[in-house]
Amino acid sequence: MSFAKKVEMVFVLTLGLASAAWAQRMGRGMGQAPNIPGTFKPVVGSGAQYEIDAKNQKMEWTYVVVGKESVDGGDGYWMEMRTDAGGKGEMVMKHLMVIGPGKAEIKRMIMQSAGQPPMEMPMGMMQGMMKNKPQAPSSGKGPHEMGEKVGTETVTVPAGTFVCEHYRSQTEKGSADMWVSTNVSPYGLVKMTSADTTMVLQKVLSNETSHIKGEPQKMNFEMPHF
Repeated sequence: MSFAKKVEMVFVLTLGLASAAWAQRMGRGMGQAPNIPGTFKPVVGSGAQYEIDAKNQKMEWTYVVVGKESVDGGDGYWMEMRTDAGGKGEMVMKHLMVIGPGKAEIKRMIMQSAGQPPMEMPMGMMQGMMKNKPQAPSSGKGPHEMGEKVGTETVTVPAGTFVCEHYRSQTEKGSADMWVSTNVSPYGLVKMTSADTTMVLQKVLSNETSHIKGEPQKMNFEMPHF
């Protein structure tokens, strides 16, 4: 399994676990951030805002790297995800992802919904769930896990015009296409289309700071079984 795929798997698994935890606490779903394959290239303060149209339902997700710190001798990056939960205010989730030789681990996770104090998930709880969560096998498509390279193309989206590498992969529902650029952090995604989902870059962000406000409190509720 490629290192990029390991980073992606940790990222996606974390989103799934946090979505379930958050939904139970808040009494409503926040939706799950889409899977973004690719090489994680963090630039502190930089990020990307996307519009996702999935099965005729539109929503926005923002991915921003808001900090960096040393953890156990490795580089740790604070990755923050933001979305508007059906017009009920912004929900924010960030986790400290430590990237070491051949591995990527989540060390902390903090979430905050509109009008509520930030909550930090106890890592013992999350690690226990991760042990019981089956891991998806590698697709074996190469270091980017994005499929076959189609070519280099110029793509125009609301965020601007980008020279992109175009990749195509096959899924159970048909083909999926991705256009990526080195000028977009943290995953390079400019546009992604599949049978039932379209994801388009709306804004390239810079000089960003965390939207988490206040001192995080520890979560103390029962989690669903996986």
